[in-house]
This record gives sequence, C-alpha cells and structure tokens, in this order.
Amino acid sequence: MALGPGGVLLVADGYNDRVQQFAPDGGFARKWGGPLAINIFGPFNGWFATVTSLAVGDDGTVYVADFYNHRIQRFTADGVFLTAFGERGNGPGQFKYVTAVAVAEDGTVFAADYGNNRIQKWRAVADSAGQ
Repeated sequence: MALGPGGVLLVADGYNDRVQQFAPDGGFARKWGGPLAINIFGPFNGWFATVTSLAVGDDGTVYVADFYNHRIQRFTADGVFLTAFGERGNGPGQFKYVTAVAVAEDGTVFAADYGNNRIQKWRAVADSAGQ
C-alpha cells in the first residue's frame, strides 16, 4: 500500500492483478490493470501478472512491480499508463521476478529483483519536454 496525492490510498491487489485506489474517506475510487483482472503475460501496457508492490513518487506518479512480466510499469496518479521498464533476463536493466519498488525524492527508482538476488537502481531521465 502507499498514500498518493490528496490522501488517496493505493493498494497492490496482487493476485487480482490490479491496483485499487480508495478515497481519503475509504470509499472505492477506481482500479486499473487490464479489463479482465486476470494474469496477462506479455508486454501489454497497463495489464499485470501479479502486482507485488507499488510506490508513489513526489510528483504523484505510481510505480507498480509486475512480478511475472518482469517489469515495472509507471502510471499517472489516476491510473493512466505512462511507460514500462525492465524485461526478463539477468543483465543490467533486466529483471527476473521483481518483488518490490521504491522511489526516492529525486525520482530514482529502486527495485528488488528476486530472481537475480539484487537491488537495481534506475535514475530518472528528463524527456524532451523536461519531464
């Protein structure tokens, strides 16, 4: 779980393959993670195969550890897919069952790479728009 902008609560709903968002008063706000909420293996943006962790950056961006798809997906605060990074393997920038994700104040992303027995560090890079 993590707190997002405005006090919303984000929950990594692992075996339902989704992220759920609740309003500060506890009411359900939204969910994201594929329309069927079942394990979807492969590079489908916004779909998961077991959500194991999530983190919220200072800018409200949500990072989701997608365990069986060996990647981290990045979303806006309201669940719009932005990008994904990582892929299955054991080289630099590759994951083998990512289990946890954390985001530092400067936007650096840390990931627990279970299958490769390591922590990986991803540095934030500004795009051409400076974001």
